[in-house]
Amino acid sequence: MKKKIKSKNNSDMINNSEFTLLIVDDDFAVRDSLSEYMQSIGCRTLTAETAEIAMQFVENGKGDIVITDVCMPGMNGIDLTVKLKEIDPDIEVLIATGHSDEQLAIDALKAGAFDYFRKPINVVEVAASVKRTQRFRDISRENSRLKAIVACITKIDSRHYFVGESAAYKAIAKQIEKVSRIPNTTILLTGESGVGKEVIARMIHKFSNSPSSPFIAINCGGIPETLLESELFGREKGAYTGADKMTPGVFEMAIGGTVLLDEISEMSVHAQSRFLRVIEERCLRRLGGTKELSIDDVRIVATTNRNLEQMVSDGEFREDLYHRITVAPILVPPLRERPQDILPLARFFLDQIIQKFDHKFILSKQVEQILISYHFPGNIRELRNIIERATIFADPPEIKPEDLGLKIIEHSVTEEDKNQSANSIPANQVLNLKENEMILVRKAQLLYPSNHSAAARSLGISTQSLYRKLEKYGLTLD
Repeated sequence: MKKKIKSKNNSDMINNSEFTLLIVDDDFAVRDSLSEYMQSIGCRTLTAETAEIAMQFVENGKGDIVITDVCMPGMNGIDLTVKLKEIDPDIEVLIATGHSDEQLAIDALKAGAFDYFRKPINVVEVAASVKRTQRFRDISRENSRLKAIVACITKIDSRHYFVGESAAYKAIAKQIEKVSRIPNTTILLTGESGVGKEVIARMIHKFSNSPSSPFIAINCGGIPETLLESELFGREKGAYTGADKMTPGVFEMAIGGTVLLDEISEMSVHAQSRFLRVIEERCLRRLGGTKELSIDDVRIVATTNRNLEQMVSDGEFREDLYHRITVAPILVPPLRERPQDILPLARFFLDQIIQKFDHKFILSKQVEQILISYHFPGNIRELRNIIERATIFADPPEIKPEDLGLKIIEHSVTEEDKNQSANSIPANQVLNLKENEMILVRKAQLLYPSNHSAAARSLGISTQSLYRKLEKYGLTLD
């Protein structure tokens, strides 16, 4: 009778296993005892006595990690590894052999095997190898998801873009990936006008739903208060004068997808009350109706460019609704706080816009410096408009400073620049501390283009501090 193998250490357990281990060996005793041990520590297993049976399992989507013997009748373990990788490039293979052959180990790894061990099999070592493989597999899948998100961030469709290289951009990408995993979580996107909140909402929708699922957007500030409830919840025929037919609201139209409530801060207090009930009960009634409609399968994304906490304090926004919509808040920083994203965005917009032209444009070095130094009160929306305007008025092939239509930052070092003090700031600008610092650093750079020590002294800082600030704001060292 075969000896039953049991796990004796809780640390050996594989908890919440989300993969299936396929064990391939022509020796029944080996594959059965190993399968029993792996099951005892929480792993789902399948067994196959030949390479051909193992390939059938994988072709049918069964088996995520494979342990295979090298020497088997018919196809050997090395060739099986190659075939399995052709069927599923993401599958991981561990190879076991009774031969102590270094070249065999090298061949196994070249074929794509993740690990290699000798017989007689030590089940503890095998379990440890499977755990390592599982961790590697999970990390690889996570990286693949993030790469897909970053690729999708670049372009959602012909009208929606979100491009960048900054740490803030990467943090937003990670948040999008996380919230997209959890269906129907209510999300609040906050940030200034023009930072790309709707683009992010569409990205979350894309990663949460099938391509055919609906995405319905409504601007809560662009609809009269008397019509907002009708637009949100729909209406029955005869609900009020002029309601001559049944009309579904945005929540009903978004079933199976996402509804975007743009500028939710503009919703009236009365509409907030009705919306609170909808978001809590996940059901609604059309105006004039009696039938309850479930909207449990609707993702709700709200956006605002206002301070909702202050609105709650001022009695302009319901506190209970505020807490219900901030389950997963995402703050989108203004473009001036992520200068590393300015040039990637500018070049991306330029590439998109010039597709309509017979000639190409490039940004001059001066234009690039001006864009980096500009504070963009209109954020990404303003940047796109600036680039589009430049392509209209510029003479190919180069976009020059005068084509941008900007007057806030001087385009070159003039005699007037040299006569001004390094810390002078145009009086008509209302800037925050970071913006002031960026302008001061840029002016010092313009005044002393080839003398970093003098530029640093003019700012009252060390040369190393100047270098750090130039790097912080994405300004090149002239």
